[in-house]
Amino acid sequence: MTVEQPRQRPTSVLKVSSPELAPSSRRTRIWLGALDVVGRMMIAIGVLLLAFVAYQLWGTGIAESRAQDTLATEFEAVVQNTTTETTTPLYGDVISRIQIPSIDVDKYVVAGVDAESLQKGPGLFPGSPLAGQLGNVAITGHRTTYGAPFSRINEIAVGDEIILKTSEGEFTYIVNAEPFVVEPTQTEVAKTTDPNTATLTLISCHPRWTSEKRIVVTATLVPTVEPAPPTEFVAQEGDYVPELLNKGWFHDSAAWPWVLLWFTALVGLYVAAIFAIRRGIRAYISYPVMGVVMLPVLFIFFEQLSRLLPTNL
Repeated sequence: MTVEQPRQRPTSVLKVSSPELAPSSRRTRIWLGALDVVGRMMIAIGVLLLAFVAYQLWGTGIAESRAQDTLATEFEAVVQNTTTETTTPLYGDVISRIQIPSIDVDKYVVAGVDAESLQKGPGLFPGSPLAGQLGNVAITGHRTTYGAPFSRINEIAVGDEIILKTSEGEFTYIVNAEPFVVEPTQTEVAKTTDPNTATLTLISCHPRWTSEKRIVVTATLVPTVEPAPPTEFVAQEGDYVPELLNKGWFHDSAAWPWVLLWFTALVGLYVAAIFAIRRGIRAYISYPVMGVVMLPVLFIFFEQLSRLLPTNL
């Protein structure tokens, strides 16, 4: 005899809606989205900083090398023109060739120590005489960027030769003291203290990579040379030694609008590339196109950003 089992009623699953689940999920998505955006921004800023460091170390060196080639041509023309009398140089003029064999320096020196002049090479301070003349020939140069002509200035030793060549001849100065460090406010190092003696002073930032202090090297014209009367390089209005030695970080306030403008352009290009990808354009197409367009904008942005750095960093 078969015993029938009682039929079980099908159980139905009741869906209980939680009033807290949906809002919590939305908040999580918002937080994750915000973290994603912040993460992408941090990566982009990191890449931008690395690119700027590379530009400072190598990109500015390329610009300085081209400027030096131009100055070399101009210098040869001045030297060959033997009829030219010694005159007061103008800003940006090539005035001499400096050679420091002990640290492998061979550069052309321009008149002026403003940011634009020092991008070409070492610069002569306003109020300084020319090479081979009585007074203190004060020259400054970059130690980290734009070819870093004075990167090894700390290695110069007593007795080393510093040679300055001009249209008037070749003048050798002998280093008379070990390199020493001063505060940026000690502007007397760039001035003539004894008008009856021909001296040379080299100045750059110290330590390297910073503008915290200044490192100074002094030298004296070899006694076998009779120094000539000084022909002072005259300062332009507002361009005096104290201000020039103290130009530190963010000194050029006029650069800020341009920095912000080109930074906005970079952000706009990046956003445009992301938008293009989301619209269906392949990343391998949009990113290379963005890169080609962004490179010149990035270069100009870095140029403007460099105006906020110390003058002779």
